[in-house]
Amino acid sequence: MKNRKQFTELVLVEAEKEKLEESGKSFFQIDFLKAAMIILVIFDHMVSWGVKSEIGVTLWERISIPVFLVIMGFNMGISFQRKGVSTLKELYSWSYFKSKILRYIVPFLVLYGFSTLIGLILYQFDITAMYRGQYYPEHGFIQLFTGILPFWGPGNWFIPVIFGSIVLFPLVYWVFTKKPVLTLILCFAIEIIMQLIVFFFLGQITSWEESYILSLFMTSFPFYLSAIGLGLWFSFNRKPFSRRNLFIWILFPISLIYMIYYQFFGFQFRIGGVPLLRGDYHFLIFPYSAVIFLLVMMVLPQKSDNKFSRAISLIGKSTYHIFLTQMLGYGMISAIWGTHYIIDVGFTIFDALNLIYAWIVFISFGVLWYKMDQEKNIIRRLLYYVNFFLVLAVIVYSMFVWLNPPFIVWVPIPLIIILIYGGAGLIINFALKKPLKTTTLAIWTSFLVYDFIITILYLKILPPTEYLIQNITIGTFLLFAIISTVLDYTLRK
Repeated sequence: MKNRKQFTELVLVEAEKEKLEESGKSFFQIDFLKAAMIILVIFDHMVSWGVKSEIGVTLWERISIPVFLVIMGFNMGISFQRKGVSTLKELYSWSYFKSKILRYIVPFLVLYGFSTLIGLILYQFDITAMYRGQYYPEHGFIQLFTGILPFWGPGNWFIPVIFGSIVLFPLVYWVFTKKPVLTLILCFAIEIIMQLIVFFFLGQITSWEESYILSLFMTSFPFYLSAIGLGLWFSFNRKPFSRRNLFIWILFPISLIYMIYYQFFGFQFRIGGVPLLRGDYHFLIFPYSAVIFLLVMMVLPQKSDNKFSRAISLIGKSTYHIFLTQMLGYGMISAIWGTHYIIDVGFTIFDALNLIYAWIVFISFGVLWYKMDQEKNIIRRLLYYVNFFLVLAVIVYSMFVWLNPPFIVWVPIPLIIILIYGGAGLIINFALKKPLKTTTLAIWTSFLVYDFIITILYLKILPPTEYLIQNITIGTFLLFAIISTVLDYTLRK
């Protein structure tokens, strides 16, 4: 038992040490940029193109993913420099892969499981309806093995890019340490070649099979390699006006002019009616965002320790978890409303309020998930995951169904209990800072699961005549959980 306990509590120690080391040497500018960009991502996924096309989003809101890509190259370059690794064996070490698995792949797999369950519930356990209702036929079955979720949510395409970066970036960095200028040129050249392959071999998309192949290209790491290369280049010198970075000021006006024509005049390079460049993010877009990155790195301090800065830094460090959270949240909204673009032309004040709801819920829950992943005890972490996703699902459902016209007066008692439960959990863990013992937490988690099931039955199956019976069983379970909690606190030494 002792060895088992040590395993469950120490299995993530090395990853935690790495987090502490990185946090001690982090850049506030990076955290600020990531926090700002994730706010724009949430905005982008709720506001329709009918609205966005009128407000020049290419120049300010659509910079979010390009900035994230530049930051990705910058962060990984800085990380390898700090570790002093240079050979391929050192770059492709087990410690490197373990840290990336724990940081990116494990949270994604957790989301994969819970989002699929929630999606099946919303689609009444019809997996075909879920697959077709969310994103089909934009992606094929094979994409489910590259990082696309069965219960798709907007932004999901970026996950395969992240996974590809884990595999390929060490090789890019290794070549860069040998020939930096040549490597940067090759990053642009490889991306251009990828675009040309799509143009010449796919051309005009006329079948779903061609659409699937295009999706594979556009969710691949090399398709955005120029932005990664720019970030890597800046990791060795981030001064915007140094001689080493003068080239970006040559590329910047070209990028700006292209973006203006693209945004306001619908300009695209076309040959025979076929677009030469696919997607909104490519080598003609990235220099604009790269300059924004450099200017922020110059203007803002590297260290800032006031309360506001600490809050910004926490959001910045939590952006991956926030990104995953909004994927699930918007996936639910798509299943409920038929689209995640709630704010459309002619939107009302209630539609605008939904954006505020989304910012509050997705950011706060994403930060909470990030903090949960610092829990070393695996059993407690699994219990936290169950609590997190069930409460999140109920809150999203409540906000985007009950708080929108036509307003629903009747709310099931089990659903209200879950909302109260979620609030009480936050108070106990973060305000009182007296987390429950694992056994008591397991009892409350069991109560939550039971109450969640009853909530689903209320909404989908149970006739009103059976509500009283179910309320009695919930009350009995609740009383048992409360008694267990009282004993937990009173018997503590």
